[in-house]
Amino acid sequence: MQNHCSFAPPEPGMRTTSRFTLKWTGHTVLLWVFLTFIPSVCAKGQALPDSGLGTPEYELASSNFEGGYGTLIPGFNPSLRLRRNFPDLKVDQLSGIFKGGFNSPDLAVVVRPAIESKPDTNVNWRPAIQESLLYTGIMHTFNIWTEAGTRDALNGPWLDNYLHSVSELRGWSDSDRFMAPYVGHTIEGSIFGFIERQNDPRYKKVQWGDGRVYYMSLLHSLAYSAVWHTQWKIGPVSEASIGNVMLHASPGFITLADTPTLGTVEMIGEDASDRYLIMGLENRTANGYLIALTRTFLNPGRSFANVMAFKLPWHREDRIGVNVEEHRIRKELIADYRAGGEKPFEYVRLPKVEDDHEYPKEAEIELTAFPVFESIGGTPCMGGGGSGASRINPNFQLVAEVSGCLIMHMPASNQSADSLFYGGGLRWTPLAAHRISPFAQVMFGGKKVTHETDDIALRTKLLDEWDDGNGSLPHYPMRSDWSVEVAKNGPALGIGGGFDVVLARPFAWRLVDFQYSHTWIGDVGAIQPQNAIRITTGAVLRIGTW
Repeated sequence: MQNHCSFAPPEPGMRTTSRFTLKWTGHTVLLWVFLTFIPSVCAKGQALPDSGLGTPEYELASSNFEGGYGTLIPGFNPSLRLRRNFPDLKVDQLSGIFKGGFNSPDLAVVVRPAIESKPDTNVNWRPAIQESLLYTGIMHTFNIWTEAGTRDALNGPWLDNYLHSVSELRGWSDSDRFMAPYVGHTIEGSIFGFIERQNDPRYKKVQWGDGRVYYMSLLHSLAYSAVWHTQWKIGPVSEASIGNVMLHASPGFITLADTPTLGTVEMIGEDASDRYLIMGLENRTANGYLIALTRTFLNPGRSFANVMAFKLPWHREDRIGVNVEEHRIRKELIADYRAGGEKPFEYVRLPKVEDDHEYPKEAEIELTAFPVFESIGGTPCMGGGGSGASRINPNFQLVAEVSGCLIMHMPASNQSADSLFYGGGLRWTPLAAHRISPFAQVMFGGKKVTHETDDIALRTKLLDEWDDGNGSLPHYPMRSDWSVEVAKNGPALGIGGGFDVVLARPFAWRLVDFQYSHTWIGDVGAIQPQNAIRITTGAVLRIGTW
């Protein structure tokens, strides 16, 4: 059975035949060449990072530190030369400046644009789409290269197989274990998010701590990641269309929900790591190898997004790199710091934009991601979900939710089951402007419970008969050949409540959300889904309060 995760290893027993290897090696090379040579601004001018002010000509000029450029006069904090206070500073133009050390009288020099242009605030959609397609192509290439089942599924009527595969999307969970949906897809979501950020001039240099600008950048990245992962899952260039994964594996909504949301959490973690851990290391050592490795592996999503833009994995928009000249500058900065100077690299918050608008304390929109523990007819069920709420007035919100869980303790190891809830309703928030905000809600929608029984012996027999395309079975066996599914879908009503603790205007923590639900469907095998009690906790992004 194929693995949904793009970088999961091939299953044991799947060997690559020479016929398929030669065929798809040629296709892979052609695809790579095609994507690589598509004209893209991302592949051009990488020597000098974009400052967000267009590309004017540059001149050397004397300056004092009264504006946004800084100065290099003796005694001035050298760290400001390398921070975003003057992003137009070019390291390669400083090669002669540092020859005399930091006490040289020639340091009253700074690089500034000769002609300033209007800041660009439009997303560079063409390179963003090209980088996303390149990443998608790499994932497909990996699957085709390593999975004989994916190669076999390329045969047959494309449109019919694609539509059949999409129609199989059901339930919450899938056949992947923990690493694929909660680690692999989380990093995938962050990669798409960083691709959007690095192509958005408004937010490409944001850092953790930049306030409203940072949170706005996360919303843009979240939306972009959601669109592109949905495309990867069920779009025209997806696992459903190239490989027909859902015909061969247990498909579920889990990755559609957790990839963009957990990917955004991954971005926050990488940004915090970059500011506190990586920048802290760079203030203590000039070892280029250590810095490059640390930047790359502590920020995996950002690193892969850099590569998609034909940049080095350890590239940063706000700090110098690790080449020979930059290494020499780093050594001088560290030596100056150890001699009693200031830190070479230190976070500087973006200038706060004056805003006369008075933001309400009640969030206009709330987006919530949460883990789920549910007792369905006395049987535990573990999973997660997401919800969105739009405020009608200070006391009421409209709520929509999709959540699900994997039903535990099945009677046999070859049995699995899951529960999916989808619906909406009304939430009462009498103290929405307070730090502790209780709520009560009622939701109506649908619940689908799916139970599967796998014939493991038959599956093994069919795979042996197929023999990676060399056996008597002409095609990779579909899941329906060795698995029996029973599913029931019906209306569901949920009533519950809890309370939020507001940590800051943009964030709250849903400390507890307790809900009782009833669904009007019959038993599914040994599962009795009519009555369920659910407890969740989760993070809330509050929009409209900042």
